[in-house]
Amino acid sequence: MLEPYIRFQIEKKIFPGISILAASGGKILYDRHFGLKAVWPKPQPLATDTLYDLASLTKPLVSAFLAVYLIEKKQLRLDDEVRRFFPACTLSVTLEQLLTHSAGFKPWHPFYLYRPLDDLTQIAALNGVARPGAQVSYSDIGYILLRRLLEKVSGSGFLELAQSVILDRLKLGDTFFLVPAEKKPRCAPTEIGNCFERDMCNVEHEAAAACFPWRRGLISGEVHDANSFYSGGSAGNAGLFSCARDLFKMSLEFFPETATLLQGESIALFWQNRTPWDRQQRSIGFLMNRSPQSSGGRALVAGAIGHNGFTGTSLWLEAEKQRIWILLTNRVHPRVKKINFNALRRKLHRLLKDELNLT
Repeated sequence: MLEPYIRFQIEKKIFPGISILAASGGKILYDRHFGLKAVWPKPQPLATDTLYDLASLTKPLVSAFLAVYLIEKKQLRLDDEVRRFFPACTLSVTLEQLLTHSAGFKPWHPFYLYRPLDDLTQIAALNGVARPGAQVSYSDIGYILLRRLLEKVSGSGFLELAQSVILDRLKLGDTFFLVPAEKKPRCAPTEIGNCFERDMCNVEHEAAAACFPWRRGLISGEVHDANSFYSGGSAGNAGLFSCARDLFKMSLEFFPETATLLQGESIALFWQNRTPWDRQQRSIGFLMNRSPQSSGGRALVAGAIGHNGFTGTSLWLEAEKQRIWILLTNRVHPRVKKINFNALRRKLHRLLKDELNLT
């Protein structure tokens, strides 16, 4: 039933194509690719080494991972307040609140419209949705601030830190923040221009958006998220490109049995429910599958951890049998569609589990 369901979604133009990888106990059980990489300006076949804009998967895979790495190195603590490192910043938020989306920030803000203002200046001036620690509210802003914090503490640029701590050490040859020119043809394109984000700006930022030099052509080989694009490749909330096989290698680093970069005590932070007081339950960097808005679904155990990417990507992990569930699409190509993509992800997980006869 899995393949017919996928073919039906492609025929309905829900997404051009999809790469699916499932693994258990460190071994790949399923690695298949369906449909097209692009439909505009002309159809392009989807290859096994297609590179996807992972969008918000950048948050747990890189930003949260680097935060835990610095915690392990005794350079950070979860209860550290941001103003400890930025004395001029008046925000009373902790590192843990940034990592669990409980800092009280609103979901999003187009920082790029108001440059050259400093990000910290804009963040401090924003109205929040709640006081820090009062509720979980998913926000790009917390991870944009987190990037600044990681750079301050490490003394390195965010991209350089990610490269040296993660990408180089894992020998990830097909994972990038800035995709090399010769590999851009392998990328699954996203939107024609930044139409969706431009429309978002027009709600509260119409004057600034009207005179902004928006990207107009097909976005391919460069990050879809505008805050990351205008920050040189990543603002900490998005920007990572990868393929299914490299994403599998990165996923192994979240299991104590297969990890090579972090110690077991550090890895445990990704699996602990740090917001049991809220319906949206989160660990460091990840959403718990027991949360109502989870895209993991009933096919996965309640203790699974995962994350979605706006472009159409998702990753879910199950600890007991070290299971990895990777769904990669460029569902925003050529235009962003208003569909419940989480419902589709949940069904894909169920059908994939049935396909593999897993219990």
